[in-house]
Amino acid sequence: MRTKGLTSIFLAAVCLSAPLALTAQYENGSVVGTARDSSGAAIADATVTVTNRATGVASTRQSDDQGNFEVPALRVGQYDVKVEKQGFAPATATNITVLVAGRQRVDMTLSVGSENTTVEVSDMALGVETDTSQRGETVTQHQTVSLPLVSRNFSDLVGLAPGVRATANGVQTTSNTGLVREGSFNVNGQRSMFNNYLLDGMDNNAYGESNQGFSNEIIPTIPDSVAAFQVVTNNPSAEYGRGAGATINVASAQGTNTFHGRVYEFIRNTNLNAIGFFNPPGGKKPQFNRNQFGGNVGGRIVRDHAFFFLDYEGLRQVRKQVTSATLPTPNQLAGRFSKTVYDPYTGTAYAAGTSIFASPNVSPIARQIAGFITQLGPGTAAASNFTTLQRSTNKGDKGDLRLDWTFNPRNSMFVRASQLKTNAIDYPIFGLPLDGASNGYQRILDQQLAVGYTRVIGANQLLDVRVGISKTKAGKFSTSIGTNPGFTFAGLPTDPAVAGGIPGIGITGFSSLGRQTTNPQFQNPAIFNPKVNYSLIRGKHSLKFGYEFQKVWMDVQDTNPLYGGYTFGGGFSRQYVGGKTTETATSDNYVADFLFGSSSIYSLSSYFVAKLRTVANFGYVQDDWKVTPQLTVNVGLRYEYVSPYSDEKNRLTNFDPTSPGATTGSISSFVPAGDGNKYGFSPDKNNFGPRVGFAYSPDGKTSVRGAFGISFAHYDRAGSGNVLAINPPNALFTNASQVAPQAGGSAASYVKFDAGFPSNTLTFNPVTANPSYIDGKRYRDSYVESYYLSVQRQLAKNTLLDIAYVGNHGVKLLQLANFNQKDPSNNFARPLPAFGDITYPIREAYSHYDSLQVKYEQQMVAGLTLLNSFTYGHALDNAGASLESATPAPQDIRNLRGDYGNSDYNQPLYNTTSLVYDLPFGRGKRFLNTGGIVNAVLGQWQVSAINSAASGFQFNITDTPVAAIQVTASSVPSYRGGNIYRPNRVGTNPLYTMDKKRSTGTALQYLNVGAYTPTSGSPLSISTTNPFGSLARNAGRSPAINYLNMAFNKRFNTPIERLNMEFRGELYNILNHTNFSTAGGVAGSGTTVTGGTITSTLDPRIVQFGLKLIF
Repeated sequence: MRTKGLTSIFLAAVCLSAPLALTAQYENGSVVGTARDSSGAAIADATVTVTNRATGVASTRQSDDQGNFEVPALRVGQYDVKVEKQGFAPATATNITVLVAGRQRVDMTLSVGSENTTVEVSDMALGVETDTSQRGETVTQHQTVSLPLVSRNFSDLVGLAPGVRATANGVQTTSNTGLVREGSFNVNGQRSMFNNYLLDGMDNNAYGESNQGFSNEIIPTIPDSVAAFQVVTNNPSAEYGRGAGATINVASAQGTNTFHGRVYEFIRNTNLNAIGFFNPPGGKKPQFNRNQFGGNVGGRIVRDHAFFFLDYEGLRQVRKQVTSATLPTPNQLAGRFSKTVYDPYTGTAYAAGTSIFASPNVSPIARQIAGFITQLGPGTAAASNFTTLQRSTNKGDKGDLRLDWTFNPRNSMFVRASQLKTNAIDYPIFGLPLDGASNGYQRILDQQLAVGYTRVIGANQLLDVRVGISKTKAGKFSTSIGTNPGFTFAGLPTDPAVAGGIPGIGITGFSSLGRQTTNPQFQNPAIFNPKVNYSLIRGKHSLKFGYEFQKVWMDVQDTNPLYGGYTFGGGFSRQYVGGKTTETATSDNYVADFLFGSSSIYSLSSYFVAKLRTVANFGYVQDDWKVTPQLTVNVGLRYEYVSPYSDEKNRLTNFDPTSPGATTGSISSFVPAGDGNKYGFSPDKNNFGPRVGFAYSPDGKTSVRGAFGISFAHYDRAGSGNVLAINPPNALFTNASQVAPQAGGSAASYVKFDAGFPSNTLTFNPVTANPSYIDGKRYRDSYVESYYLSVQRQLAKNTLLDIAYVGNHGVKLLQLANFNQKDPSNNFARPLPAFGDITYPIREAYSHYDSLQVKYEQQMVAGLTLLNSFTYGHALDNAGASLESATPAPQDIRNLRGDYGNSDYNQPLYNTTSLVYDLPFGRGKRFLNTGGIVNAVLGQWQVSAINSAASGFQFNITDTPVAAIQVTASSVPSYRGGNIYRPNRVGTNPLYTMDKKRSTGTALQYLNVGAYTPTSGSPLSISTTNPFGSLARNAGRSPAINYLNMAFNKRFNTPIERLNMEFRGELYNILNHTNFSTAGGVAGSGTTVTGGTITSTLDPRIVQFGLKLIF
């Protein structure tokens, strides 16, 4: 009740204040300054006119009684600023750059004189920030089109800012040859889902965080169409919210009075790329061809009033990679084994070399599948006995149309429509019908409409209204859908959208067959996002208030395996005496079980589409107060309420551990959401986030800045882990284990392979249901307290140095656990014995980050633009984000603090250097200033580069305990609360050693285990009685990273006026430096430990050529 009252008071204050003061700049910037005479006295009531050099659009303001002026709502671009006052000569500053959400200071000095005399000021210096405590970096269009971008993702340049690192999902490796997630970054040690993407002031975040969408953005803007973008990394203005990480604010390009544009194509192929450290399968480089092509054109519709900008980019990519698989040998497929196997139904023994096909109990369907495998021609080797050239393709098309109108100096608007369409195909490794668990079709359709209207009211007020509508359809679908293998399985869905092919088949020790068990799957969010802001400049105060509404509709299908799955574990074809066996299962038993149709596990889930809905209300107030000419104070307050997800049809159910049904294992333990609470638990409404900061500049060349703020993170849906809509009875899941009849299993209830799935398969089973339980008291909204203190110094006219301490503290972060985890101290009993594992999303994780950040920036000095960002920091937490981290779940739910340690995002040292250098040769340059052949060959060259040097990737060293001491079922994935186990740390020997001589050609032994265990003792041990090891979470670190990307660009003039051609040669990892990925887990018993190998690297050298025609 108290929270609701506070909310009402706050929103009422916003509404009542609207006639006086409400503002936001969104992606627009402003020009601020002070008009003075030659003695330094303020000039009041001077007329300030700011004119866009490209569009001719002019904005006029008057200086106040202290000579201060601010001209807001300026599009990114170049401007002329003219200040006039009767009795003074007008002063004009030319080529002033206004950047995204930037406050460009232009202080003007007027001299007494004739009004016909103009004093010009040009080439304004790069200055310290004196008007804002907001911390971040702005990337210009010059950098975006000049710097090397391997996949032409502008968001790769977010990493130019201090404190930024790419996530594991955002890094391409030699083992991850598919599409990585574009725009996925950890900023100041925080989760990537905490970041907030804005495009033209509108929400541009992808609300499905699985990699189906390939991007954290709905519309990833084409680099040539980015006017500029800003990365706010700490203490954003109160107008920014939704997430607690960085805000990436992008301004799209617009048309101008002059028609301009470009067409281009970039190509990459196999011959240009290096092989890398590890031998690829088959010893050959993957066949790879990639073409990106497109163009844009912009111009005027009505001079100085109406403009258009149109762009398009296409992608065509084909990859053919030699892929190895392990299939049963020809003898095994013919039912002949190297040992005696037994008919599970009769106990009949089949001696080595004798075909089991004489048995009437051999599965006809399994025999047909064995025939399909035989046709592939697998070899006789026990492993990697089949090699093929697996093909994957990606076809993408995206484009934008933007229209801008300036009706008069006081009224303007824009409309932008954007679309992205991607069709990627991961072809089956074994062809159809065998498939091989391929991703199949991955289809994405993103569409967005943005409308903005700006009205200037009086001399110092501004109304800005935006409406954004976005829609995404993204999912993966099996290539087997709609196909008929020649046999059927009873009990499988017949819906044409799902049916077809062979269910997933896992024969232990062999490559997967049939359909991928997590396919199909989709997330289809739609977003409606209106916002209104109103501003007032009053004296020394620039007041800003605003309100934003957001509604998200999201249809999710995340229940699998929809088309069933089988596991064959070798437990049926062994010899049993008195219900027991002393025989160890081998590959022969695994295949024999399959041929007899004797599965150890069969699983199936029901088809269910959750229609999730959430509503958000945001309000803020911001005051940028120029206390003195040297001191600015920024004070803001933001309120956010984002409802939990509800279901459109009110089908949510939440598990109640206190109900009688929780004790008996009844479906009555699931409580439907009612009309009084459609979320299944009480939401968090007490989300007030203050923002306080200052900027102090004693001399205009030094600035001391600091800030503190609280930001909330609402959107971090963790796959199916916290979707209550797929709890029983809406979605049902069976993971049925079977025991051989001769081992004590029930022959009557045993289900053979050919029988398909019994009609009662999809009935509620508390042991295998794996539901979700959300406790409202432990599910509060996450928030982050951010703070920093910095000193900036202008070293020269266009050179700046910034040194800062930056830190934050995350509270109530989401982590996934298992509510019903077995208790080792209580004989491995479960708290609720009638139930199996229960996914338990809780917001009890926390994080801490401290860093020293240093930035050196130089803009266009003798043709050189240089930016160096250095970060030395430490990120700590006790949980990473699901689907972004290898450790989203705790080792032990009863000891959450035991997981506190190095974050997945912790890379202590990170240095990024970028430069763009117009070489000083040729006409108009310092050297060889001439035309002719000299200029044609040596003139108009540009070199650009990005070098990233960093500590290695943090990784968790994990093990798999023996089954008897596992506290969650092995089938439960980490994103559903499955446990992450770690071994014990013993002795003082180092965990790992970087020695390339340990490489076998396909793997590098990194941990000091196995054959490289020190003679003085192993650094690790694996217990057979206690699943929880003493080794700290994320104790491992991969070798250091060093990646140099360079581009060499040559521009040519053509006989056609205003038409130029640019050739680009781009080399990524030009030195072909080996950058290793992280090591895998370990296995074993006691101090006899194996594993811990590295099998992949970041990409080796890649070469890309491009050609542009620019007009």
